[in-house]
Amino acid sequence: MGPDLRRGPATAASGGRRAHPLPLRRGLRTTDGGDVLTGFRTSVDLPVPVEVAYAYLSDPRNRPEWQSSLRSVTVPAGEEPHLGQRWQETTTVGVRPRLEIVEMDPPHVWTERGWWRGVEATLSLRFARTPRGCRVDVSGDVGGRGAWRVPASVAGRLAGLAIAADVRRAGRILARRTD
Repeated sequence: MGPDLRRGPATAASGGRRAHPLPLRRGLRTTDGGDVLTGFRTSVDLPVPVEVAYAYLSDPRNRPEWQSSLRSVTVPAGEEPHLGQRWQETTTVGVRPRLEIVEMDPPHVWTERGWWRGVEATLSLRFARTPRGCRVDVSGDVGGRGAWRVPASVAGRLAGLAIAADVRRAGRILARRTD
């Protein structure tokens, strides 16, 4: 985990000392240094029922409205969200990833997998009822190969904050619609 410093494996603590008690930052590098996988995790409370949040967040056609990095989404006409659904997004910087819904259990879990050139990413949303609406637990990872290792690692480190802000934005949009 962490940067490849070309050192051997870490040794156990010596002299009666214990390992550091705090968790390490998520991430994985293959032994050949080929892939970097950076994970993220966050939770967002929304002021709407779980069914409303799930229906909105799991539909790729709604993404440009609440996801700040998107310019457009191309989904086959008239196609409702379903397991195996594929679509393409165009980001504000011109990246055009392809995505697919790989897990869908309404209104509890929704997972997508996306890829673009040497970068792959997974995003999972888990929904739970709360007294004031629902909680969305967001997790995922971003990985890169070859020249895409560093950009993927940076994107993975920033993804948690960006996605949390986007999900909060979706909550504000939904709250205005239900008022």
